[in-house]
Amino acid sequence: MANLDYDVIVVGSGPAGLTAGSALARAGRNTLVLERDVYGGALQHIDRIADYSRYPEGITGADLATALLDESTAASVILDQAEVTGVEVFSRSRFVATSEGRGLSCSVVILAGGARFQSLGLPAETRLRGRGVIDCTPCDAGFYVGKPVVVVGSGAYAERDARYFTVMGADVRLLPSVDAILGDERVEGVMYRAEKVSAAGIAVRIGTQPNTEWVSDLVDLDSEARIPVSASMETEVRYVLAVGDLRSGSPSTVAAAVADGQAAAERALALLTG
Repeated sequence: MANLDYDVIVVGSGPAGLTAGSALARAGRNTLVLERDVYGGALQHIDRIADYSRYPEGITGADLATALLDESTAASVILDQAEVTGVEVFSRSRFVATSEGRGLSCSVVILAGGARFQSLGLPAETRLRGRGVIDCTPCDAGFYVGKPVVVVGSGAYAERDARYFTVMGADVRLLPSVDAILGDERVEGVMYRAEKVSAAGIAVRIGTQPNTEWVSDLVDLDSEARIPVSASMETEVRYVLAVGDLRSGSPSTVAAAVADGQAAAERALALLTG
């Protein structure tokens, strides 16, 4: 379609988004990938990935993010940082709005915004983020060598991060929940079953929540706030696709996200030429 800013806009730069962007750019399509935070998305929070066959000996999340970014830039993907606040759908185009007031037009939108760690909903959790409330374990573990750290959760995310902090030299306590986070300027401890547990840091790993709040008026969401899609990653809205942790039934693995990105790219190419 003529007079549009891009053929495809990908919202999110995790493995699904970068894979889709690279495949489309290699096919000669003018493709923009928008990221509101750090390129690579949640990959930056993963210490090691062992379930991706492309790297049978494993790879760190940060290294994989770098590899995917290098592939994207080599394919001439346009990367930009912006928070997307909405998508408007018209008969002949799609319009992507950002928080700084920009509006970008395209033919196809691929939603690849991923997921974030679910919060406990405690007031201090937001107030002390970056001051003892830990978002990124591989990024911050080095600051807690020899210090007490509480990891909250009972699933794979919690066990993985507890192991990582332990290997890095922190004094780790794994708790299924906490009642309060203590501290004024920094985390000083937590309350667990009426007991004060000293802690210099706390990592909440009780599960993940898809970043779909801003698309709830665009597409229907399932009971887990994820986006139902077809086998080719199409949503109920034509020319809008969804991939990775955003989509219903995602197993939340890197391999699945990469496969989603490739499938979405193939469908986007078909839509562009159909």
